[in-house]
Amino acid sequence: MASSLFNISRYSRFNLSESESDIEVFVKEYGYRIKRQLANELEGCRSQFPSFVERKVKSEELPWVEENFDRFFKDSPNEWLRNINYLSEFGFITSMIYTQDGDFLLVGHSTGLVQMRHGSTGVVLCTLRNIQFPPKPIYALEYSRFEERVCYAACTDGAVYRIDIPNLVASTEDPPQYCIRADPALEYLNTQYYGAPGISSAAAPFITHRSAALSLGLSADEAKFIVGYADSSIKVYDIETQEVETTYKVHKLRLQFIPKKLQRMHAGQVCALRCHDERPRVFASAAWDNTLRVWDTRCPVGCVATFEGVDVCSDSIDINRDHCVVGSWLPTEALTVWDIVARKRLNIIRVQNRRPNVDGEFIYACRYWRSSEYNRKGKYAIIGGSGTNCVEVINLHNRYITCSYPTSGTVLAITSHKERIAFGGTAPVLSIVSFHDPKHEKYGEVEPEYEFTKGERYFSDSSSEILPNQDVTKLAKASSISAPAMAVKSSVSQKLK
Repeated sequence: MASSLFNISRYSRFNLSESESDIEVFVKEYGYRIKRQLANELEGCRSQFPSFVERKVKSEELPWVEENFDRFFKDSPNEWLRNINYLSEFGFITSMIYTQDGDFLLVGHSTGLVQMRHGSTGVVLCTLRNIQFPPKPIYALEYSRFEERVCYAACTDGAVYRIDIPNLVASTEDPPQYCIRADPALEYLNTQYYGAPGISSAAAPFITHRSAALSLGLSADEAKFIVGYADSSIKVYDIETQEVETTYKVHKLRLQFIPKKLQRMHAGQVCALRCHDERPRVFASAAWDNTLRVWDTRCPVGCVATFEGVDVCSDSIDINRDHCVVGSWLPTEALTVWDIVARKRLNIIRVQNRRPNVDGEFIYACRYWRSSEYNRKGKYAIIGGSGTNCVEVINLHNRYITCSYPTSGTVLAITSHKERIAFGGTAPVLSIVSFHDPKHEKYGEVEPEYEFTKGERYFSDSSSEILPNQDVTKLAKASSISAPAMAVKSSVSQKLK
């Protein structure tokens, strides 16, 4: 009995020798099965083994496929859904921002990649942050105005990354010859770089949190760092110590016992946040609870103003002076302007000259046109989304579309600097366009048809002599009477006679 306990059986159904192992036989048998199945599929026969290769479904086997195509896709706007490629090598463009001088464009993707591109040509200069695995989108980017070559990125992994920008020089007005001038829509296929291959640097987590960071803002004096999270909380950090100074959050169970008019916190994901450019303590935020709130960091209790009736689902708010423009995901009346000082809604922008075949606006991205020369008072706004299939520059005063640029997908990010507007979204395309309103053109000096400096010559009916200067002036005054008045005088004199 003792010997039978330690007697290990070496039986195999393949009757192998001691030099062969079962694993080698299994690999050979599996390879034989795959080859036999591929041969059967090429011949059109069915195989009894499951296949791991992609098999094309024939329309004869499923007749409802052709019927569905003829009914819903053929000769309809839905036909483009079968051909467009939404995914790219880098993923969706979820955020972008121009640097302070406009020389560079920082672009964040849904894969966690952050690229630095040329400000006017869109050429990839370097990679600031590599693709993250698993992919986590970069939903907000902020460029530091006081620190040289530093930007911050808010990622859905709960961290805010501090990224150091390499010291590159590239003029936008006169780019060098080795800077590629190409169509920005094709730059995602471009493998050439400015000067040398791109510099890849790892971004260091600046602030970490358990919830996803969806929005980001830097105060005007850059002493505070404000982040909006997916757990409906807003945290104000000290940028030097990186410690939390104020947290704006209320538990969801407590919100049930607080009247809606008295609620001073967000109850949904804080998807948009913008700091005031001139007032360091003021910022605005929007969340999925259909509210826009204005905050003051000196008030730790809650917001100082609440605006209801907005349905913001992405980073689609912007502040200019005392006004805040908001883009909602609504079919109509999606663009509104609010006064954050008077605490009221100023206008609902109902565009007058939009084409009639648009089913809805559905705004995902909304920004003021950043031009200190022509848009100091916030006259122009730039919007894009999933309804109009284009990026529109809207004059907020007369509610007209000044210019529109067609897009091949949903627009998720918009930024501008002077005459340049950059936008991107679900389509693997980055577009950089120029905007100029004809009303801003200055009329040049028009050359006169004839010389006015020389005196005119008048001749009397009786003689051909030249009249003196006094008679010339009298005749010029008399000739200023209009022709209709002379005709009336002549008709009246005839009647009196």
